[in-house]
Amino acid sequence: MIELTIHILNYRTPDLTLACLRSLAVERRNYPHFDVILIDNASGDDSVRVLSSALDREGWRDWVRFLPLERNLGFAGGNNHAMRLVLEREDGPPFQLLLNSDTLVHADCLRTSIEWMKDHPRTGAFSCMLRNADGSVQNVCRHFPRPDRETLRALGLPYLLPRLFAWADPDDPGWDRETARGRAVDWIGGAFMLMRSDAIRQAGLMDERFFFYGEDCEWCHRLWRHGWEVRFDAIPSITHLGGASSDASRLLDQRRQRLIWRARFQVQRACYGRWAEYWVRFVYILAFATRLAWLRLSGQQRTPKYQGVRSNLQVLTHSLAAEPS
Repeated sequence: MIELTIHILNYRTPDLTLACLRSLAVERRNYPHFDVILIDNASGDDSVRVLSSALDREGWRDWVRFLPLERNLGFAGGNNHAMRLVLEREDGPPFQLLLNSDTLVHADCLRTSIEWMKDHPRTGAFSCMLRNADGSVQNVCRHFPRPDRETLRALGLPYLLPRLFAWADPDDPGWDRETARGRAVDWIGGAFMLMRSDAIRQAGLMDERFFFYGEDCEWCHRLWRHGWEVRFDAIPSITHLGGASSDASRLLDQRRQRLIWRARFQVQRACYGRWAEYWVRFVYILAFATRLAWLRLSGQQRTPKYQGVRSNLQVLTHSLAAEPS
């Protein structure tokens, strides 16, 4: 009986994707009640050949369905394509997992996570513990970037005066991820996002206007609005290598920078309205312009800090449109 379908989106990371699938193959010994939809998001390299050959060689075709796409649909579009296929099935599983290609699933993670979801029927989205390659904790739980928080963040106050403004820090500090059990959080990242199919049907799929970054935040915001909870538990865990599909060899730095800022303002518009988008963008432009002027007056034009502030200001004062590649 299949009660979980895992969605893995490959974009020019065939070796990492195969390592992820190997960790899932080991997991099947303890929890065989899942299958995988593997999508290649029009990588344009040798990913399709490498992955297809490996599926045949390893004998994984009975539990992995491989779907190469002709066009890069982005993170939201690629995963939505797979989720639609599951939702269209009359016998579709009650749970679906978005799992990054650059992850390694630890022993018993899937079974423990599914049992947790069964015991908490109002949880629409769940994340386990994500660890870096060295075993350290990777922050997957963050505050919603409300306009008031983003305003203070642009001014740097959560970092300059943390005792007064820690509540505006988007990383949601002040609690121990290592010991958290079933904690309600604002939003979780999409590297490991265990979803209830009923929650997807009610709240809808991810917003495909987000190409890369921001879609997981907006989705969690929508889940909360529809009465579903978003929770985190530290017991099940995976390793997340992080950023593999968006590193410098796969995504140009300048384009990545535009995508990050574009997503930040898209979240404002989708969650809080057009006024919030315009206000937050104005505050960031003002903050970066002020910093740039101060750095110039203090003779720091040749420093990396000056170049970084100048680059961000240039991005923010020009169109943030970024065509998929």
